[in-house]
Amino acid sequence: MYKLNPAIRQQLLMIAGVCALALGWLFGYAGPIDKSRLTFSSYVTDHEGELLHVLMASDERYRIQTLSNDVDDTFIDLLLAYEDQRYYEHQGVDWLAMGRAAWQWASRGEIISGGSTISMQVIRILEPKPRTVWNKLDQMRKAIALERTYNKQDILSLYLSLAPYGSNIEGVQMASLSWFGKWANELTPAESSLLVALPQSPERRRPDRFSDRALKAREIVLERALDKGLISQEYMAMAVLSPVPSHIKKMPKMAPHLAYKLKSEGLFQATSTLNHDYQATLNTIADNLQLKPNTNVSMMLVHAATGEVRAYIGSQNYNDFRNLGAIDYSNAVRSPGSTLKPFIYAQAASEQLIHLNGLIRDEGININGYQPQNISRIFHGDITIGEALQRSLNIPAVKVLSKLGPERFKSKLAQADIPLRQGEGLPIALGGAGLKLNELVSLYTALANGGTVMPIHYVKASMDQPTQHAQSIFAADEIAQVNYFLSHNTTGSGRLHGRIKSRAISYKTGTGPGGSDAWALGTDGDYVVGIWVGSPTGERLPENTGLREAAPLMNKVFDALPRAQLDIIVPGQAPVALVRADKPNTEMSIRFPMNGIAIEARNSNAPIPFVVDNVEYPVVVIINDSEVHEFLKGPIGLELNQKGSYDIALIGSNGGSSSVSFILQ
Repeated sequence: MYKLNPAIRQQLLMIAGVCALALGWLFGYAGPIDKSRLTFSSYVTDHEGELLHVLMASDERYRIQTLSNDVDDTFIDLLLAYEDQRYYEHQGVDWLAMGRAAWQWASRGEIISGGSTISMQVIRILEPKPRTVWNKLDQMRKAIALERTYNKQDILSLYLSLAPYGSNIEGVQMASLSWFGKWANELTPAESSLLVALPQSPERRRPDRFSDRALKAREIVLERALDKGLISQEYMAMAVLSPVPSHIKKMPKMAPHLAYKLKSEGLFQATSTLNHDYQATLNTIADNLQLKPNTNVSMMLVHAATGEVRAYIGSQNYNDFRNLGAIDYSNAVRSPGSTLKPFIYAQAASEQLIHLNGLIRDEGININGYQPQNISRIFHGDITIGEALQRSLNIPAVKVLSKLGPERFKSKLAQADIPLRQGEGLPIALGGAGLKLNELVSLYTALANGGTVMPIHYVKASMDQPTQHAQSIFAADEIAQVNYFLSHNTTGSGRLHGRIKSRAISYKTGTGPGGSDAWALGTDGDYVVGIWVGSPTGERLPENTGLREAAPLMNKVFDALPRAQLDIIVPGQAPVALVRADKPNTEMSIRFPMNGIAIEARNSNAPIPFVVDNVEYPVVVIINDSEVHEFLKGPIGLELNQKGSYDIALIGSNGGSSSVSFILQ
């Protein structure tokens, strides 16, 4: 039996030991892999997927997280054919490719074809280090460890997200947008070939600087694709003739406030409800606006039926630090001025407390020490409520709110998630409470939706999002009558505050204290437009009124919209009981039925008699907040044919009112 020389045996054992240690070092790595580069750009698209805004990653690079199914299948085929043909067979290191590269280096003094796998390149991108033998070995062991932690699709997605493409562009999705202006799933094979070639030498092959190198690199990838049967000879002939991009396309910056808002909420790749063209229109209007010093602007365009925000400007210029441009003024609490008046009248009319063609006296008043004044300091005497709304008179609005009750009005708005902040009592009618532009826009959807307030939203709804529900808080007929008055607010024949009146637009302006806030809100039936122009700090701005500053911007937005149809009802004659809205209240009282009793109806056809003190006819009777009757003279008897609970309210022509609840058995 042959016996090894003891010296040779010892050397072989040492070699085996070294190999075992090397393999243990190579395959036994379980330490961390630096993932600090795994920060990505956030972006927002419009409702059809068109890019609106892209924010840089935290390291000031454009890098969009990309999954393998986000790119065209041909790109994946080209990438693997060029970079890693046995990607799905090896476990992080392609030993055949590494052996070939080592032989080329040893025999020719240079590497003709590299041996790095996709997994190794991911490690090199995550942990960039000088190209040395030791660092290559370190990449190999970490690539093996990476394959133990992630599956092939995850590793491929890391490469697609991180591969360098020149300048500060990383990842194939961002490269496709930057070089070709399209998403990566829309790339042609010729475009894909260029993007496959660039990461090997992203700066030396940049097509905007070294087009010849880029063309040559692309051709090599195309030839490899031809050899693999991925493209035809005819396509190859056409593809090599197509030019490469001459410049990097700028990333859109159309909706900064929305982009940062959604990012702060954890939405890094959001499909918004915005419309690209409408957003561009609002941006142009804002860019061309010559604002007065210490003034900013916010604008919103909302689809009334769905509450989807179609366009949105948080401020004129996000980067204007002097005017606090980074603040989103659509979400700032400000004084709403007179913009709540239409809804004070709408609620009072819906509850049969007033009629929009009823009369009210515009006069000096003092209600528990509160003495409001009209802007003009002029009293108009007897005037219809509709005309008082058109003229935005203060005293009639305060009178109606007093009749309705400020807390009742606040409660009604709160039902639709529209809170009146920092304000109580009658001053609410004239802007003495805080509201946001986005809340006012939501409220004004009621004018387009027959009294139903639609909550607004910026992102397409998904299954896991909590839904906000629409709230019907005003009567449809009374809203349509409000629309009649607000859409016939003319200042001359055929003019709407200096603009040719080409459509029915129900709108209202408002001005905050000292001109700190100027508002214009309106609807054409399809869309609601909301405009705010004001002081970032709340200081006085002389002559900054809704009519002067905000209404012209609102009109420009409506000019860019298609024609729509607004629901309008011409108010009829006020019933006798509601001819006057401000008759002094008297203490009407219902003696029978008594509150809370149970009434047994022996004859279903016999009316329930009402005994009322201090009543003046005609009297309006409201049954369960829905059915309305008018009694021109007494006595009052109601034919109630259904068993159950009843809430009955009586309103006399002298302004007195009373109510009672009972059960009919």
